[in-house]
Amino acid sequence: MELNLRRYAYFYGAIMLVVTAVDMALAQWTSTDLPAGMSVWLPAITAAQDLGMRHGKLTQTPLPKAMAWRLAWPLTAVAAGIQLVYAGLSIGVMSALGYDMLSVLSVISLQVWALVIVGLVVLVYVTNRIFLGMGVRGGIKAASKV
Repeated sequence: MELNLRRYAYFYGAIMLVVTAVDMALAQWTSTDLPAGMSVWLPAITAAQDLGMRHGKLTQTPLPKAMAWRLAWPLTAVAAGIQLVYAGLSIGVMSALGYDMLSVLSVISLQVWALVIVGLVVLVYVTNRIFLGMGVRGGIKAASKV
């Protein structure tokens, strides 16, 4: 399978921005929030499933299990890169608004930050693997109905 990482990145980034906008709107008007991690998990689900669906429609062949695990790594690297850019922008904006972000971030130790980051990367990796395969199967079903 040939991965279109640019498409994945655009799709992931767009969904992440929509989730962020919805979260901000909910916080502003209803004083509720979306579940924590939604801006990490939901984009990975939709982007991986979209790539898989396109592959399934075009080739009408399932992915071997080992290939799906291998293909999830580049997708996870793209997602991690987008999240790093987003985190950097968020910290920059909050700092420009006058928040002392160093104090805010230093409340949690480096070991805990490392654990959280590794946990999120593993979550995105497994999510990419599962939903890439689901997308391929869905694409094959959709192509067979036409």
